[in-house]
Amino acid sequence: MLYWGILFAIFAIGEIIIPGLVSIWLALAALIMVVLSLFISSTQIQLAIFCILSLLFIIFFRRIFKGYMKGKESLEVEKVKIVKPTAVEDGKYVYDVRFKGGIWTAVSDMKLNEGDIADISRFEGNKIIIEKK
Repeated sequence: MLYWGILFAIFAIGEIIIPGLVSIWLALAALIMVVLSLFISSTQIQLAIFCILSLLFIIFFRRIFKGYMKGKESLEVEKVKIVKPTAVEDGKYVYDVRFKGGIWTAVSDMKLNEGDIADISRFEGNKIIIEKK
């Protein structure tokens, strides 16, 4: 029973650190095994039940819940406003932009002017990669 509780904690923490909707199902199966291990003494049977539960949870529930987690491709294109151009580094233009109430650093291949509105292409670390369409 104790090792199922430890496995539950490891899988739950793993899902928090690296969300991917896989280890949460392993954590749920381990949690169920905490209770079932009180009634089943064979470690081999417990392990078999854990594997079956994990597989069923991953196959059936991951697909359903993955639809609720919106990926970047399903988001609308967000826009930023150029506050001021700051520099040119390695042939790319660097700007201070206003995004969600704060000032961020943005990088673009195009020269933009103060006050222009640009689309967010992606994020790279703490920089926003922008483009004007």
